Amino acid sequence: MMNSYYLDVPNDNIGAYFSSEQLDLLSIIQCRSHQELIQFIMECAQLKGVYQEDKMKEFYERDLDEVKKEVFASYQKTLVPHDSTRETVLNNTLEHLSLKQEDIDAIHDASKNKQIPSIKDYAEEYIRSHYPERYREIFRQFQRFVSIERDQNKMDILYEELSLVNSKLSSFNTLLLGSGRPEMVINEFLIGDKEHQFDYYFAMRDFDFAYRNNKHVRFHSLLTKWSCEHFFQGRSKEEICQILKEYVKATIDFVNEYNRTHRLPDGTPVIQAIDLLNELVSFDENAQGEYENIWETNYGISISDICEIFEYAKSHKPQGVSYLYNEPFLENSKRRKKVLEVLQSINATSNGLIDTLGSQTHITFTTEEANIQKCFQDFKTLQDTQGMNIQITEFDLSLGENEILNLMNNPSLSITYEELYNMKKKKVEQISSIVRESGVLLQGISYWSLTDHIDCNLERIRSKFLERGMLDKEHLDQFSTVCGGLIPTALMIPVKEIMQEKVDAPKSM
Repeated sequence: MMNSYYLDVPNDNIGAYFSSEQLDLLSIIQCRSHQELIQFIMECAQLKGVYQEDKMKEFYERDLDEVKKEVFASYQKTLVPHDSTRETVLNNTLEHLSLKQEDIDAIHDASKNKQIPSIKDYAEEYIRSHYPERYREIFRQFQRFVSIERDQNKMDILYEELSLVNSKLSSFNTLLLGSGRPEMVINEFLIGDKEHQFDYYFAMRDFDFAYRNNKHVRFHSLLTKWSCEHFFQGRSKEEICQILKEYVKATIDFVNEYNRTHRLPDGTPVIQAIDLLNELVSFDENAQGEYENIWETNYGISISDICEIFEYAKSHKPQGVSYLYNEPFLENSKRRKKVLEVLQSINATSNGLIDTLGSQTHITFTTEEANIQKCFQDFKTLQDTQGMNIQITEFDLSLGENEILNLMNNPSLSITYEELYNMKKKKVEQISSIVRESGVLLQGISYWSLTDHIDCNLERIRSKFLERGMLDKEHLDQFSTVCGGLIPTALMIPVKEIMQEKVDAPKSM
């Protein structure tokens, strides 16, 4: 049996991250009958208009597995690559909004007019004026349609990769679901329309997947810097805070109602944790060499303002649900110090709002063990002195950017997947030992990159190298993994060098 690279530490709460698209695709794989598959198609916004009724009736005459693979591939085709041009993304979106062809052409032509400052604003006004009876329906479809792929969702072997993951779902009792993020809930075209501005389509589908599979949910995440940049532009601090207050209230009410009506066989509610706050602190130092609260820097929103935004979440906290503050790169002592200061400020302003600190723990092969050790020593102190729960929330271990550069730039030697995974095994054992010896009692561990090919680290590093001209699209296949997967699927293909004909192992490993 293929090894999986779990941390060997005492913990009964094992989670795994899935995007909404991945859960859709897993749902296709899990369909047990033609009728289930047809029902999925009819309820899936991503596949709206792809299959007509006559076509679906023909499914009954074909092998179920064959049809599932076809529908799976059709779903993939609705997505365009994440590095597609703005024009390609726009065209793909418009084609899935049930617009007349002449209106698609008109908006497309307008996108080429440099005199139009915002094609999104133009398209919104165009649709409102040309579809006065249907614009809410169209904007709802826009909100529910995912145009750009992520997490390698277009790769040819995805059916096999996700089928493998599906066979290992029993290894996890919790699913980390990203459908709580503001941009997945707040419909930017309908802000202010009280009845329609919040849409929990993705969250409901994700929760239902967890419920069908007897899994708990950690819901991610109600406040994150990436979410709000595009639709908060041009709005005042007061407007932003008001939108977020309404969004938080609607989300907490939604979670409370779902937990009230959905219980797992053991009697526990489905949602057991919510990432209220995610990545409040800057990833990099500012010009003064300091890490900063980016909400205050970008929007003038202080910790006090954030606590006020979440007052409803505190006063209506779902029973048995943990509230997390989630941050990456806490192995960096200076950034960790700032994060702990922010946490202390939150606790001083709204005592009891946050009960759990989540350390994402994205580790590379060259992350120094001493830095991880100091990090967990601080966690132990926090746990002992303040009773704070600690979770590892997004663990993966992969080659980092500098290590990949070493591999690309030193073709004199070679290193195989087996050799890399021997190093990975030792690194995981070292990290496990550090966590155990720290005495920290982990409330849970969630794994981020489940296979070598379904790995956000791979996409992030490849995108950087493409942007810098260090890699071209014709040679992406030479850079097909950074060996970050919990399940080492790179070992499933014939042994070969990671990149180029010969590569050099990073000297620091």
